[in-house]
Parts: sequence; C-alpha cells; structure tokens
Amino acid sequence: MSVENANAGLWSTLEPKLSPFILETLATMGFTEMTPVQAGAIPLFMKNKDVVVEAVTGSGKTLAFVIPIIEKLVHLKKRFAKNEIGALVITPTRELAQQISSVFSIFLKDSVILLPKHALITGGTSTLQDDIRYIKEFGPDILIGTPGRLEDLLVGRGSAKNYVNTKELEILVLDEADRLFDMGFSQSLNNIIAHLPKQRRTGLFSATMTDGLAEVVRAGLRNPVRVMVKVEDLVSKDIQRIPATLQIGYILCEPHQKLSQILRLLTRETIAKKYMIYFATCACVDYFFKIFSKLPQLKGISIYSLHGKMDTKRRTATYQAFLNLPSTSSALLLCTDVAARGLDVPDVDVVIQMDPPQDPKVFAHRCGRTARAGKEGSSIKCLHNLRLNVLRIFMPDFLKIRKIPLQQLAYILPGDDKFSTNSLAVNDDSISQDPVIDDDNEAFLEQVRNIVLKDRELHDKGTKAFVSYVRSYSKHEANYIFRLKDLDLRKVAKGYCLLRLPKMPELKDIKVEFEDTSINMDGYRYANKAREQKRLLKLESDKAKLNDQQVSRQKKVFKGPWSEKVAAKQRRIERRIKRSKKKENLKKRKAEEMNGPSVDINQNKDVRSYSEDEWEELQKEERLAKKLRKGLINQEDFEKETGLRIGDEVDA
Repeated sequence: MSVENANAGLWSTLEPKLSPFILETLATMGFTEMTPVQAGAIPLFMKNKDVVVEAVTGSGKTLAFVIPIIEKLVHLKKRFAKNEIGALVITPTRELAQQISSVFSIFLKDSVILLPKHALITGGTSTLQDDIRYIKEFGPDILIGTPGRLEDLLVGRGSAKNYVNTKELEILVLDEADRLFDMGFSQSLNNIIAHLPKQRRTGLFSATMTDGLAEVVRAGLRNPVRVMVKVEDLVSKDIQRIPATLQIGYILCEPHQKLSQILRLLTRETIAKKYMIYFATCACVDYFFKIFSKLPQLKGISIYSLHGKMDTKRRTATYQAFLNLPSTSSALLLCTDVAARGLDVPDVDVVIQMDPPQDPKVFAHRCGRTARAGKEGSSIKCLHNLRLNVLRIFMPDFLKIRKIPLQQLAYILPGDDKFSTNSLAVNDDSISQDPVIDDDNEAFLEQVRNIVLKDRELHDKGTKAFVSYVRSYSKHEANYIFRLKDLDLRKVAKGYCLLRLPKMPELKDIKVEFEDTSINMDGYRYANKAREQKRLLKLESDKAKLNDQQVSRQKKVFKGPWSEKVAAKQRRIERRIKRSKKKENLKKRKAEEMNGPSVDINQNKDVRSYSEDEWEELQKEERLAKKLRKGLINQEDFEKETGLRIGDEVDA
C-alpha cells in the first residue's frame, strides 16, 4: 500500500483504538495528528501483520513501531518472567538505539497502571556481565540494542551462556533494516533471528528499503504488507524520496576549493544555526576537527566531532552535548556515516557533504538529518569539477534516478552576501560550469598550512586523513562515477594542506606533481611537550642505529699484499663449490637408502674424491656457520677459523 497525504488524521480516529495513556503522551509531545507512515503501519502491526515500511527520513517511523510494541505488551494477559522478553528492537548504531530507548522512556514513565519495562543493550558502555545483572534485577520486557551485543546476550558466544529466554517473544523490529543486512551485521543478525520463535510479528523499517525480498525472507516475515510513503513535488509532480521541505544543492568546485567553500557557507549566515558536515573517514573527521577548531573565522561556533573509532564514552558524551545545545546556539558537528541513519537531531538546519558516501543510498540518509517532521532544511554537496566533468554530468542524473532531486548552486565568492542556505537557488543556465579562479582560496590554504606548521601532530593527522580518503575513494561502490584516475590528487593534497605527499601503493602508478613544503622535519616539533620529548628520544635512538649500520656496512681492506686477498677470495669460491657438492651427495645417499643402491659411476667417483681431511674441514665450517647464525661467534672469528681472513683488517 502507499500513502500520499500530507497528514493522516487524528490519533483518536485510529483503529484499533489506542490506550488512553498513549494518547495523553502523544498530546504532551505535541503530536496531534498522525503522519502517513504512522497511519499506514500502526493498524497493520496491531492487527498482527508483518510489515515492511519504507518512508522518507523524518517521517515518524520510530513511533510507527514503538506504539504497536507497547500496545501489544500492555494488552497481554500474562506477564513475562525476569529472564523473558516480549519485544526486540535491533538498530545498526549505538546512537540510534539510544534515541529509540529515549522514545520508549517517554511512554513508559511512572504510571498508575503496570507498564512494560525496557532496557538499552549496546557494547562499549557496559560489559556483558553488567547487562545480565541488570536483566536479573529489573527484568525488562523490551530490549533495544545493536546486533553484536544482542547476539552475545541472546545467543551466547564462547563460554558465555544465553541467559535471556526468547520463547515468549511477540515482536521483532529491525530499524534501518537495509543497513542491518549489510556485510558487517548479516552474520550476527542471522544468528539472532535463528534463535527467535517463528510465531512472532516482524517489522522492517527504513528510508531506503531494497526492492528485492531476499532480505525479507531471511528475516522470517510471512506474507508481509509493504507500506511505502511517497512524496510528490508540488511543481513537477514527480515522486521523490526526500521530504518536500528539504532542498538539496551542489556546488561545483576544484578539490582544493572545498574547504574554503564550506568556510564561506558557515560564515555567511547571520542567525544561529546547527550544521552537520559529513566526511569519508574517521581520520578525516579527526584532522578537520583540529583545523576547524583553530580557525579564527569560526570563533563563537561550538564544534564537535563524532565517528565510529572514538572511545564509546566520549562518543556518547559528544552526541548528547550536541543534542542538548539550545536552538539559539551556532554549532557544527563533523561526523562520518555513523551519524547518517535514523538519528533525530533537533534543529539541524544545514547538512554539508564534504565527501561522497561509500554507499549511494546513504546520500539520502545524510540529507535527512535536517527537514524532519515538517521543518524546513537544506543539504549541500561539494562536487569536484573532474576531468571530463564526470561528476557534473552524471551525479545529478544518478540521484534523479533514485528520486532525489539535485540543484546546482553558484560558487561562493568572497564578499558574496547574497548566498543563503534558507533559499537555495534553482538550476540556472547562467551558472558557470568551468573551474573558478579564486585568489582568496590560495590565501586561506596558506593560513591553514601555517596552522599545520605550528604543530607536528596536525601534519601527522593530515597525512593519515589524505591516505584514508584516497583509499576510500578508490573503493567507492559507484566507481564508474567516482574514479580515482579522474581525481586530481595534487589538488586534493593541496586541499588537505599537506606539507609533503605521502608514499602509498595507490599512488605508485600515478604521477602527482606536488611541491613539498621546504621544512626541516627533524626540527618540526609537536605542540604537546611530552610527545615532543618522546620524538626527540626516538630521533636520537634512530640516528645511533643508523650510524651503527653504516659502520657495519663499510667496505674492509687487507693490510697484506694483494695476492693474499686474491688467494682468500679463491678459497671462498672453492669452499662454496665443495659445500654444494656435499649437499648433492647427501641427497643421493638419502635417495639410495629409500630406493636402493644406485649404479651411477660418477657418483662413486665424487664420493671417493673427498679425503677424510676435507670432510672434517667441511663439517667444521658447517658447525662454525651454525654458531655464527646463533650469535655465539662473530663474523671476524668465523673468517679466522675457516681461513677466509688473512692478517688484521682496518675499516676503510
């Protein structure tokens, strides 16, 4: 089924009827009317239907499964034991699980009636034993969590025993279902689903559900009803996969101009706004967070960073701090795609995409962090003006096929006060398609390089970020559009304000004409005194090792006559020949023992050709060689004992 109306009526008109405490809570939250996805999914779920729900971001999907879960468990005649659960909600990220848990908390607060209890189960913040102790003490009826920790808890891993009983489970919900079925989660998810009872209700929710039903079958759905919420453009009447209140634009620029374009976007606004900037990798977030924090142009804007490799406690604290900022504060969150799906961050006005997502489907999810629940918002993408204009030609069409309209915006020049993210200009034929010459951009990059020169840590982070970006770009899923061979890596490195180009396999067959900054790396210091002291100690140690290696590699000469040196060299050659023959004879002897005597006359001659003294000499040399390898003697003693060294030697 599909629902196209802008609103879908009052909550009180819903059939079957909702419990009074649910209606009271909705009124307190300010939700007087249902959204289309809620009107379409909730009745089906409450009537014991399996559902597959696809709706644009910010359309109210969370309430579409939270309310049916609570209603189902409230009306059960029996109560669950402390180790039994009635509902399970699985999400791909900790932040999304935390958000869903907070929505349950609003409905399941203290009441005169007995309500089901819920628990948040995610790795990183607590141990598995902590989670088990919590369940034993409080006995939650609903679990919300991420696949890895839920698998440990429900199925058991290694010596851990599954404590939670899932035989009475009534409802399973997979939020951001298409992401959960990706390679990183599929095995854990399959293990969990195999452990659940088949007699249950299952719901799959996402903004970008795959068209195939293979995942649906794997999730154990039986005759599911598909709910699709369509959005129609008021002008073109085209169906689109983004909210009608969301405007998406792109700015065509060179790779080394992206940073200044973002800075101008941030500094053009006169009113306080919240921004989210998406980068390709965790290393990029770390680097540009340091750079943005040191730019005087951004003074007065609160800056945060969030990515998957952060310490869990720091990641949670950062997310909460950004959420709790008042709407009157200007703030900026630099993040990866860990913050792309499902998160309801209040009052985000603008989403900026510095880099393209690895998965093209994530583009819509990124944009959907703004313009939620009917609010207006805008998303801006910086596109490279590549050779052959590959991105300029194909990217808008690529997204149009996926029902995501994209508008080209003019390049922002210094002093251009007309640009505003409140009203993005529609495609204009007068907008230049050629690269823009921007002298102020060079001055800005020089400013950033001077910042990098003050702290070696920034150089390290910038190099790591550049390497991670190039590798991410080379492995892009849409590599027929995002092609590394079309990317001007010199300009990319310039945009990262690198002092020198790093050596990496991806650049082996690519000629990059990058001019390294003239700098004495030995004297390039860390701002952190402890780290600088550690670097200096390592530098001294490395120099000492290098001197030792140079001394050991120096060429040595004999004091004696040249003829004696030639004779020693000749003896070495003869000994190599003898060792080789000895190995061949030993192999032949072993072969005789295995296969019987050989009639090879030449072999007998070779064996007889060695005298007892020669055999003893070869055996002695072999014993000395073993001692040399074990470090019991040095090279000089070995050469003296074997007669390969004549007279005293001196270093050349």
